[in-house]
Amino acid sequence: MKGKTILVVLVAVLATAASTYVATRAITGTASDGHAVSVSAEAGPGEIQTKVNEIALLVEDIEESSGEEAVTSDDRDPMVTYKAAPKPKPAPTQTARKVPRWPSYSVTAILMGDDDPRAFLTLGSQNITIRVGDEITGGRVTAIEPDGVTIVGEAGTKKYPF
Repeated sequence: MKGKTILVVLVAVLATAASTYVATRAITGTASDGHAVSVSAEAGPGEIQTKVNEIALLVEDIEESSGEEAVTSDDRDPMVTYKAAPKPKPAPTQTARKVPRWPSYSVTAILMGDDDPRAFLTLGSQNITIRVGDEITGGRVTAIEPDGVTIVGEAGTKKYPF
């Protein structure tokens, strides 16, 4: 029903536009191809009728091209508040194994002694003194060398540079 209503409105608009166009051309005495058209009282026989026939052919072409229903029953009623359709939830996937992240240690000092090297680390505002073999957040200290500290943990091995 909506499609037929739109078609009727379209034909009415085109007919109004066509009559306005013909009347304007008749009053102004001009034509689109550059030659003058006489005023309707002085118009030659059939001049206005020819233009009306051209417009009728154009309206028929429009009607034929819109033979299919332009509006479907799925179209939204503009007078009803719009509610978006809920988004589908993604299908559950296999839970990926969480990759452990390394803490963001900074090596602030390294003391290389005879057999007991030590290092000073900072983690945020916390200062930590460590030796080889100590358990700290992220893993176990495996080496303290002049160029950094090596830690082995769940995430693998990481060397924090000095």
